[in-house]
Amino acid sequence: MEELELFRKRIDSLITKSYSGGVTLLNFLDEAKLGILKQLTKNIKDINVFYDGGFLNADTLRAIITPYDIIKSDFKIVVYKIKYNKKFYELNHRSILGSLMGLGIKREFIGDIVLNDDGAFFACAEEIKDYIKDNLKFVGKAPVELEIETKIVENVVKYSQKVEFLSSLRLDVIIAAAYNLSRNETHEFIVNGLVYINHVLILNPSEAVKLQDEISIRGKGRCKLSEIGGLSKSGRIAATLAKRI
Repeated sequence: MEELELFRKRIDSLITKSYSGGVTLLNFLDEAKLGILKQLTKNIKDINVFYDGGFLNADTLRAIITPYDIIKSDFKIVVYKIKYNKKFYELNHRSILGSLMGLGIKREFIGDIVLNDDGAFFACAEEIKDYIKDNLKFVGKAPVELEIETKIVENVVKYSQKVEFLSSLRLDVIIAAAYNLSRNETHEFIVNGLVYINHVLILNPSEAVKLQDEISIRGKGRCKLSEIGGLSKSGRIAATLAKRI
């Protein structure tokens, strides 16, 4: 919590700096820091905040706070494709991240790690791209080489869906149904600052959830309200809840 409070103070100072013409590029932000940034900048005037993570549908994003317009290259993000022998080795998110952290790199310089049918990819800050290329020779026991990926790579998000009949579309009601939690468990997650809607921290259990809102609970994953149906005979709302797989 102390780290997040320091980050909040830093953003306040960067907003002030932007009113004087300053431009700031932030490192990759996790959900908690994205939530703080979006809360502090949602009502400001004459200041722009732009986001990019290197991938289509990226979760971890860099942000630029500026009074000006920008171009994509201003984010200074490089996406690397990891080349390795797929016949003998299998890479996963944990092994890739562990190997990158083993180089002494701070987590904030690494963005999403994406594995799909086309291969394994990760985003990093341009400032350290050469260091990573020169030093990342193995992921686990697999010998690897890196090449810069110039095509757009999508971070494909998969969901499992289920229909629930809910008394309301309150945040606590939806969380309880999506994760099979008791009312007390749901309340604790929310009041302890572990629940976000669209990256924004929510502390109010009765917060109304809108269609396609994405809810995140630290340690439990993410879900969204993907569809709202009609009412049952007892007056309950038919809601389709989609959980990230």
